[in-house]
Amino acid sequence: MTNKKLTKPIVIIANGKYPSHPYPNELIENANTIICTDGSANKLKNHGYDPTFVIGDMDSIKNIKDFKNSEFLHIPKQDNTDLEKTFDFCIDSLVKEVTVLGATGIRDDLAMANMLLLMKYHRKLKIKMVTDIYTVECIKGKHNFSSFTDQHISLIAVYKVKSVTTKGLKYSLTKQSISPSGHGVSNTATGNKFTIRSSNRMLLFRGHK
Repeated sequence: MTNKKLTKPIVIIANGKYPSHPYPNELIENANTIICTDGSANKLKNHGYDPTFVIGDMDSIKNIKDFKNSEFLHIPKQDNTDLEKTFDFCIDSLVKEVTVLGATGIRDDLAMANMLLLMKYHRKLKIKMVTDIYTVECIKGKHNFSSFTDQHISLIAVYKVKSVTTKGLKYSLTKQSISPSGHGVSNTATGNKFTIRSSNRMLLFRGHK
């Protein structure tokens, strides 16, 4: 049990590069709950914010006594990363949707692992990963998205997807098979909305303005 409530919107800050783009920083400013994974609490504090929760094995955070307004959830299990522990905490707390910041930008291996977590948790938790360049999420089935002309759009298959159909993109796909490759990258939106229908899970990258 925790002493604090998780109220939407919920932002998770991983211990990668702290965001510099105005959009992710606006998400931090407007968040009602901020969850930091261990050492990312130091970065958040340095930018003038206090995390609601700090989750992890607490091997990276410094000066815990400075976080008087934060609740610490020490989870020493090493089989899962601190970000996985945080997702599991959100699921156990009946949270449906979160936004993740700071998941990329320092170590490429961890960035890749964090993006694969979007696939792993897709059925249990709606996750948007926001970097300084893209909003990344796992999609399956039919989805409609708001957009703007020339927005950068990339679709990446982690494993083979038998059928992908798009509408509102410069390079359209019609029931096309996509394998793990660069085949679906570097597309653009042609207007203020687009639609994607996929037969299986894949990663969608949407560029910021």
